[in-house]
Amino acid sequence: FAILAEVLPERADGSGPVSAETGRPGMAQWQILVLGVLRLGLNADYDRIAELANQHRTVRQMLGHSDWSEETRWGVQTLKDNLRLFTPEVLERINQEVVDAGHALVKKSPDDGLQVRADSFVVETDVHFPTDINLLCDAVRKV
Repeated sequence: FAILAEVLPERADGSGPVSAETGRPGMAQWQILVLGVLRLGLNADYDRIAELANQHRTVRQMLGHSDWSEETRWGVQTLKDNLRLFTPEVLERINQEVVDAGHALVKKSPDDGLQVRADSFVVETDVHFPTDINLLCDAVRKV
């Protein structure tokens, strides 16, 4: 959150940045982090982010809204004013802090390599060329 505090939006009257203690116009730091990561990760425009923030139940829960009865709705201009400062460089700095915290958790130097394992499996399946009759047969079989 110290990194997010560096990208405070300007006050509407132009008298300087908004105070982090009293809040930003319309959005808290956590909400800016969640929606900023969504915007950069999805490469989405502000209209799509507004739709996700206002209509998607899981995103609303991550933003701290309890359920649909809560009336909080995000306008596109509010999102633009707050999320335009959440740049890929800010996200990279936050990602680096998370990686450093992970290294500290396992008591390793960031210069040391970590040995990790991943597990996967392959499933045999019957894949055939999708002709019209094959697709129709598959649909009838599933019905």
